[in-house]
Amino acid sequence: MTATESAVAVVTGGGSGIGAACAAALSACGTHCVLVGRREDRLRDTASGLASPATWLAADLTEPGEPGRVVAETLAVQGRIDVMVHSAGVFEKAPASEVTPGHWQRVLDVNLSAVMALTRAGWEALSDSGGQIVLISSIAAVHPFEGNAAYAASKGGMNALGEVLRLEGRGCGIRVITLCPAQIDTELWDGKAPDAVRARMMPADGVGELVASLVGADRRIDIGPVVIRPVHDPWVEPGP
Repeated sequence: MTATESAVAVVTGGGSGIGAACAAALSACGTHCVLVGRREDRLRDTASGLASPATWLAADLTEPGEPGRVVAETLAVQGRIDVMVHSAGVFEKAPASEVTPGHWQRVLDVNLSAVMALTRAGWEALSDSGGQIVLISSIAAVHPFEGNAAYAASKGGMNALGEVLRLEGRGCGIRVITLCPAQIDTELWDGKAPDAVRARMMPADGVGELVASLVGADRRIDIGPVVIRPVHDPWVEPGP
């Protein structure tokens, strides 16, 4: 099933940024979105602005039992899961020589371990519906940069996980799509990039529309990891 009126999509990080943009684009197709995140107020506000009816579940997916609860409550109310968008993530910079065990574990827990836990919890439901999994990875998975040891490792791990899931999903009708975006203008860049640079980044709503388009693509098409970038490097001042 694609992004259609009867589909149900679980979107993590759904209260802001890329997650909210993905939910908006899927909702515009008639999909019922279940927004998942830690900030209930943000989830509620996002849900209220979507084109189709939506619900939300406040949850910290790094906590044991929470991924299973999200899946169980979604199935209890909606009866199915057709799409799972893994958009929740943290972006914390530190050179490798300064990475603490706490920093490393926090980034890996949110960006990778929680993704696996929710996927595992929802695998049977996705198999039943012939569903799709969308992993919002990063260009850092294929083009690492300085000061992002933990982040690059987490996204590289997500890409590897996505390839395993893509192969294993074929046998039970699950399609897995991994998206590796470069700079997107979201609140993750608050305090990390000046306004002029952010203005040259990709817009979150455009990325959300791309995700909805990929989910809606013919199911006979297998989609490998997709890398997207701004047309021009946002950190380089454009010429005359």
